[in-house]
Amino acid sequence: MDTEIHNYPPVDTRLFDWLAYLGLIPFVAGIFMQWLGFSIWGVSPRLLFTAYSAVILCFLCGTWWGAVLNQVGHPHRILLALLSNLVTLVGWGALLMFRTLWALPVLLLAFGFVAWAEARLNPNLPGRDQYFRTRSIVTYLVMAGHLVMILLLLRVPGAN
Repeated sequence: MDTEIHNYPPVDTRLFDWLAYLGLIPFVAGIFMQWLGFSIWGVSPRLLFTAYSAVILCFLCGTWWGAVLNQVGHPHRILLALLSNLVTLVGWGALLMFRTLWALPVLLLAFGFVAWAEARLNPNLPGRDQYFRTRSIVTYLVMAGHLVMILLLLRVPGAN
């Protein structure tokens, strides 16, 4: 096991911060499409929102995978690798049930779990504090978006 302590320099994460916030656009688009009642290219707002949510969830878990590969001395290395796979499978399962009302609450809980796990298992390299602060904010906004989409689906007759 690698017990060597590394001094990682701070990294300019402005590009990644911007990309994180820009990543909210498909969520907002899905919400507005559902609210206004239209689809694009035959893709329903529910599918757009659910599929994008599952992809982003898998992306977030993929960063855990990368972190454990780059931090062989991390105390939660094996747990993070296993959790990254488990949460990704949960996201895939939610995508498969996108036509049910269960998909979005499952994804919402999965995003909540990711936020919880990141706060406790600290998979992130030092020097990236600003990016992971942004990532936390964006995750909470994504979770709020899931609540809004669930409420919109509940108000539309026949949408469940």
